[in-house]
Formats: sequence, C-alpha cells, structure tokens
Amino acid sequence: MRKIAPNVLRQIAVRDDDWVEKAHALVADLKNQDKERQLRNIQSIAEGSDSWKALELFIRYQAARSELPKQWAEAAIKQLEGLLSEAQSIAGKYGADIKTVHMEIVSRVLGYAVRWHVWDVKGAEK
Repeated sequence: MRKIAPNVLRQIAVRDDDWVEKAHALVADLKNQDKERQLRNIQSIAEGSDSWKALELFIRYQAARSELPKQWAEAAIKQLEGLLSEAQSIAGKYGADIKTVHMEIVSRVLGYAVRWHVWDVKGAEK
C-alpha cells in the first residue's frame, strides 16, 4: 500500500470529478467490447505497484496477447502517463513523491474506468 500524507490524498480526492471524466474518456472506445476483467487486472497492477513502467508494460502485454486492442492500449498509456503533470503539480505543493502521487491518481482513474466500462457495456443497454 502506498504511503501518502493525508493532505495530499485530500488534494487528489478534491479532483475526483476530473478523474471520473478522464476515466470515462479512457474507456470510451471499449463500449462494444466486454473488457471488464482486463481493466480490473490493470487496475490491480496499478494499485499494487509504485512503478509506472511496470504498469505500462502490463498494458502492452495485455494488448500483445490480444486481450485489449493495441490502439486502445497505446492511447490509454498516453492518457495515463499524461496524469504525471497533474501529479507533479500536487506533489510539488506538498513535497510528496511524484511517482507515488502519479500512481495513486492512475489507480483512482482506472477504478473509475472499470465502473464506467461496466455501465457502458452492461448497465446502459438495460
């Protein structure tokens, strides 16, 4: 489990609406495919790791195994990596570790992405 100061976690949580929107954009191209299991696997890796490179590799691995579309994987990596600038902003204000804050945000976005994906694939059609 990541060790992040409570004030930093609050700053991340304050931006939950932004993370939810980014999550929805992340899974928009997966609406016609049930990829819940793969997304949950990616989220699990993100939650258990402090390494962006390890997560990036896992996403590529899933695409190479045809578990996820390669085009989606590349776009997802770019979007999730793009969260680094927001992590730098938050971490810089509080002297927190940028990599840790980045992975916390990535984990949060992926969690919301799973929920959006389940809604898009299973909930919206009912």
